[in-house]
Amino acid sequence: MSTVVTAVWDRIESLLNLYFPATPVPCGAADELMVEAEAALGFRLPADLRTLWQRCGGTFGPLTPEGEVLLGVRQTLETYALLSHPGVWETTWIPFTADEPDDPFSGTFIDAATGLTGSWNRQDVSHLHDDGSTLAGYLTEVADELQAGH
Repeated sequence: MSTVVTAVWDRIESLLNLYFPATPVPCGAADELMVEAEAALGFRLPADLRTLWQRCGGTFGPLTPEGEVLLGVRQTLETYALLSHPGVWETTWIPFTADEPDDPFSGTFIDAATGLTGSWNRQDVSHLHDDGSTLAGYLTEVADELQAGH
């Protein structure tokens, strides 16, 4: 379990309770569901993503000014299948946000091999961020934006 992701998610939940008390946060995903996801992907989930899904396992948001929504486990697998094009999409890239969970066009992914994050879109323009961004860093930015917005 990633203690940094846990701490940042606790901060996000506190801010949501303070500023948006009527917003329900989905409960965490069952371990069995994450094991199924690993079987479908063919590799282990990154610890940061597993920790996030243990806290919030369903589609949730939007959380950012850009309107990105956290994807739940099942939505992630559906989006992964949609994006999987040899030579364009790395097999270790796991989308965890999208602009629209039901018909995603763009979002953010985590590279299971490195833990780094990047941006994706369906026009085959997907890349890792140049600044070494991580899922914990992404969530910290979300928390900072929530706090600054109020």
